[in-house]
Amino acid sequence: MADEINFQEISTVLRNNQQEILQLWITRIVGESRQLVEMAGEENLKRQASGLLDRFIHALANGTDVEGTAFEQVRTSLLSLSDDWAMKEITPTDIVLFIFSMKDSYLSTLQGQYRDPAQLNEIIFAVNRMMDRLGLITLNSFMKRRESIIKEQQRALMELSVPIVKVWDRILMIPLIGILDSSRTQLVMETLLTAIEETQSKVAILDISGIPIVDTLVAKHLLRTVAATKLMGAVCIITGIRSKISQTMIQLGIDLSSVTTRTTMADGLKVAFQLTGIKPFEVPVQ
Repeated sequence: MADEINFQEISTVLRNNQQEILQLWITRIVGESRQLVEMAGEENLKRQASGLLDRFIHALANGTDVEGTAFEQVRTSLLSLSDDWAMKEITPTDIVLFIFSMKDSYLSTLQGQYRDPAQLNEIIFAVNRMMDRLGLITLNSFMKRRESIIKEQQRALMELSVPIVKVWDRILMIPLIGILDSSRTQLVMETLLTAIEETQSKVAILDISGIPIVDTLVAKHLLRTVAATKLMGAVCIITGIRSKISQTMIQLGIDLSSVTTRTTMADGLKVAFQLTGIKPFEVPVQ
C-alpha cells in the first residue's frame, strides 16, 4: 500500500537517474508532438521539463499529497506553464501528452530498481496516480485560462463594434451596425458614459440606422442609456430609427416620447448644435 512504500527511496532512485529520465521524456515529446515543440520552443520545453522533473523528485521525498505543501512548487510550475501555453496555439492534447509522457520516462528506471513484481506494481500505481492528479490540475488550469482569454478577446471585439466618434466639441456619436443584443447594448452604455465623463461632452448621438432588429430587451437598454446619459448632465439623441423599427417599438408598447429622436444622423447633428449653442460655418453655394 501507499503507506508502506518508501517514497524517499523512490525519490533517491529517480534523482540518481534524473538526466536519463529527462532525456527519455524530451525524446518522447519531440517524437510525438512536433506542434508542441514548435509552439513552445524546444529549448524552452527542455528547460520547463527539467525544472518540473526536478521539483517532482524533490516533492516525492517529502510527501504524497499533490495538493499539499510538499508539491506546492510543482503545482506552481504547472500553473505557470498552463498560463503560458494557453496564450499559444497549444491544444489540451499537447498538455496531456507533456505531463503523462513522464510516466513512460521513469518506468524503465523503476523496473530496473525493483525486481519484485508486486512491489513494482504498487510503486508504479502510486507514482502514476500522483502524475494523473497533477495532469488534471494542469488541464483544468489550462482550460480556465483559455476560456478567460476567449472571453477577453470577445469583449475586445465587442468594444471594436462600439466606436466612439467625437464629431464636434462636446458632441459624441456612436454609429451602431449589425445585431444589437443585450450584452452589446450594455457595452454601448458603459462605453458612452465613460466617454462622456472623459470628454465632458453635453450631447451624444446614438445612430441605429445600421441595426436591423430591435427587440423589447434591447429597446429597454437603449432607454436606460438615455436615462443614464441624462444623469451625467448630457442629452442622448437617437437617430436612424427606420419605419420597420418604429412599428416594432409601437407594437411592443415601447414609449419613446421622452427621448429626442431624429430620422437621420444629419438631423440629429443639427439638434446637437442647437443644444450646445454651436454655430458651424456655412459654406455658401456657388
